[in-house]
Amino acid sequence: MSSNLTKIKLSNGNEIPILGLGTYKAKGGELITTIRDAIDIGYRHFDTADFYENMESLGEAIREVIANGKVKRDELFITTKVWPTYYGEGRVEASVRKQLKQSGLDYFDLVLLHWPIVFRDDDSSEGFPLGEDGKIAIGTRPLTEVYKELEKVQIAGLTRSIGVSNFNSSQIDRIVQSASIQPVMNQVEAHVYLSQKKLQQFCSERKIVLTAYCPLAAGGNKSFNLLEDKTLNLIANNYKKSAAQIAIRYLIQRGLVAIPKSIRKERLESNFNVFDFEITNEDMETLKSLDYGKRAVWFDFFGTKDAEEYPFKAEF
Repeated sequence: MSSNLTKIKLSNGNEIPILGLGTYKAKGGELITTIRDAIDIGYRHFDTADFYENMESLGEAIREVIANGKVKRDELFITTKVWPTYYGEGRVEASVRKQLKQSGLDYFDLVLLHWPIVFRDDDSSEGFPLGEDGKIAIGTRPLTEVYKELEKVQIAGLTRSIGVSNFNSSQIDRIVQSASIQPVMNQVEAHVYLSQKKLQQFCSERKIVLTAYCPLAAGGNKSFNLLEDKTLNLIANNYKKSAAQIAIRYLIQRGLVAIPKSIRKERLESNFNVFDFEITNEDMETLKSLDYGKRAVWFDFFGTKDAEEYPFKAEF
């Protein structure tokens, strides 16, 4: 892959910037400042979700940079997600319309189903409706029916593209088999320690691109620190780059979209400075050998691991 390739064409012809900014846990004035800085640096792709509860701030920042003439709306790519408490009949579209109203935007570029587990319909802000046993209240609706609801969102013109997030190969296969509008994206955790090579190959054969969240393996409940890996840092020193820059470059050079998170301007700049070099084939193979299958995000709250559709039971 060319070192200066900054966009990937999706199966429906739309293009997505290969590097974006994740916004989880960023809110209010902090997020507004971050988006202003990111736009100045060159970011054009922003990833959010209903669950992040930052739609108003994100929308305010986006509208501001457009009004100031720094960027046009069609130069931006904004992804959001629908939370599993909105997987009931008519609720996927309701969630997207709610998010559009909160953000003040006319449309999203990509809307994803956030997780492949259906929760009981619930409008509370907590997002985790519990049963009497203290475990997550699981809904019974098939994922294929939920995805049909997502197709209606694109047909209604509320988004340019649709896809899924955290779906395994079996779940993807069911969606692809029954879909009228094919998913263009599967957003999953991916980084040097969790390369997702098999899932990427599976999705690629179905013309689905992978987006890597947690590309630096930050956050989550884990006992490892990717950016302290000796091999990763040795390679980084050879390129006069940081471990984070090598980790991001490793993903986008494999054709994955990466959405690192940061609110610090110097980190935003550093994470974006990955288009002026290429990692050699030899070093790429070395990095691939560090795929230990280590996951930072398990989504194992309130007994979700017991759900039939819990995605991480499968090999990939």
